[in-house]
Formats: sequence, structure tokens, C-alpha cells
Amino acid sequence: MKQKLLVLCGGQSSEHIVSRMSCTSVLKNLNETKYEITLVGITTDGAWYYLNQEQEDLAKDTWLDNSKKVDGIFELLKSQDVVLPVLHGLYGEDGTIQGLFELAKLPYVGCRVLGSSVSMDKIYTKKIVDSVGVPQVKSVYVKKRYDGKLVVVNAQFDEIEDVENHIMETLGMPCFIKASRSGSSMGCYRCDREEDLLKKLEEASHYDRHIVVEECVNCIELETAVLGNDDVIVSKVGQILPHGEFYTFESKYEDEESKTCIPALVDQEIQEKIREYAAKVFKAVDGHGMSRVDFFLDKDTNKIYFNEINTIPGFTKISMYPQLMNDFGIGYSELLDRLIALAFER
Repeated sequence: MKQKLLVLCGGQSSEHIVSRMSCTSVLKNLNETKYEITLVGITTDGAWYYLNQEQEDLAKDTWLDNSKKVDGIFELLKSQDVVLPVLHGLYGEDGTIQGLFELAKLPYVGCRVLGSSVSMDKIYTKKIVDSVGVPQVKSVYVKKRYDGKLVVVNAQFDEIEDVENHIMETLGMPCFIKASRSGSSMGCYRCDREEDLLKKLEEASHYDRHIVVEECVNCIELETAVLGNDDVIVSKVGQILPHGEFYTFESKYEDEESKTCIPALVDQEIQEKIREYAAKVFKAVDGHGMSRVDFFLDKDTNKIYFNEINTIPGFTKISMYPQLMNDFGIGYSELLDRLIALAFER
């Protein structure tokens, strides 16, 4: 008997279009002999629609053609055996929708509420990763208060109003500014001049009130794929070869000159250390199912730094997670089968 599989895409985050791109690839690789698939899209304003599964490309503006609005979301969830959320960013990857699945007692692919929530928030991920001794670049936490004022929040959660001086004294220039709960490099900026600092902090605050400012290191970007619940598989290390200054949204999804390399062009000893760190980070955040864990390698010192963890990584045809798993010997269709099996396991 086929399992009733609900596939969700779209969502209300800034990564809405990436989700639809990922879902296009997922649908092409799901084994239809195993699953009775229900495809539902969530619009940017939060409406749920049954989608036409015959579409070639869900990223097109016609994605809602011949759709039907879902009446009774909770009833829909209760009618399914398992759900595969192909949702990136806020309200899809941050524990919010995972809580809804828990209420419906519906098995789902990926991390549970806690792991999803803390992994989505770069600030709190850093605090947890610090506790297990995985190195990270120096950083500063900036918050935009509800009155509109930017402040630095220190380790004791005191607020410091002299934001520019604190960042300059702690990190200097250049630095990277990142919206804490955004992904796909949205709300991420490089800042080279002190006079641009406040402007770029304000720009990042449009994506999130909480902002991470990190020191800039001359680095290589490396990624690993983790699969499992208690006993995890960690792939080889992949290397990002961005076309441009750093790995922007455009270079990830639109620039054909950006490339990936598996395995990474770094020493085997470094790769093994990164794989060890990846498993440690995954377990520290209470990871389940899957995650892509990203690192920096300082070109000058060969020092490894943890960058971030993505609990619902990209699943487009060029995304690193399925490529890394394929290199490990787990093809795209088998990977989806394994992820669904892991959802039932816990």
C-alpha cells in the first residue's frame, strides 16, 4: 500500500522562490510507486493551495494555475501518513510549522521543533556551538529594538548603544553583516567601510531584527551533508567556488559560473576534522533527519570555523546537499526514501 505523502512548498519567508525551485526537483525524484502524493503550496501571505502536480517548473509564475484552496488545514494534515516540508526560512525551517505537525501527530521529514528553531537563529546556534568547542569567527550581536534603535547585545545580554565603535573595536573592517534568521544569503552584506556600517545594518534589519556581524576572514567555503537520527552519516566535504565576491543568492541559484567541487580541494586531515565537527554540531542542536553544515577554512592559517547549519537545505538540481549525498552513494530518489523512513523512526 502506498504511503500518503504530503509535500509542502512555497511559504512566507524571503526564500519562498527557492522552496518552489527545490520542490520541482523533489517531485521529479519521488518514487510514485511508493507514495500517494498530495502537493500543497503556501503563498507568501500564508494561504494553502492544492497544486497541479503535472507542472514542469513550480518556480514559474503559473504555479497556482488550476489550484484549489485548502479548506481545513488541520484536517488535511490528519489525513496524511507523513509530510515532506520543502520549505526554507521563517515559518518553514524555524520550528513553527514543525510544531503544527507535532500537534497533528503527523510524522515529518527533518529536525524537530527545538533543532529547527535554534538552527534557524544564527545567534543562538553560535551559543550552542560555543558550548561544544567548535571554533567560530569573532562576532557581534546587534538588535533593532522595537523603538527602531540599533544596539549591541553583549554576552550578558546588556545593551550597548555605541554600535559603530563596538563593532570597530571588536571586529574592525571589513566585516560581514547577516540577518540572524534569514537564509540563501538574503539579508547578507559585506561591509568594507565604517561609514557604510549603519546603512547596511539597517538593510539587514528589514529581514530580521536580530543581526550577526562577523569578522571577515580570507577563506574557502566548505559544506557537509549529515543524514540520520541517532547514528548519522556525514558526507565528504564539498567546496563552494563562487563567481563573485562571496556566495550570494544570485551566485547560488542564477550564476552558472559558480561551481561546486566534491571532494573539496583541501587536505584530507582538514576534511576529516570538518566531518567530525559537522556531526558534533548536528547532535548539539538536537538534529534529526538531515542538515547541511557549513564551514570556513582560513586560507592563511588553515584554521577551520563553523559557519552555519541548514536543517532544510536546498534541494534544487544544483544544490550541494543532494550532490554530496549522491557522491556518498545515495542517489536523489533513495535519499528521499531514507528521509521519509527517518521521519517514521523517531
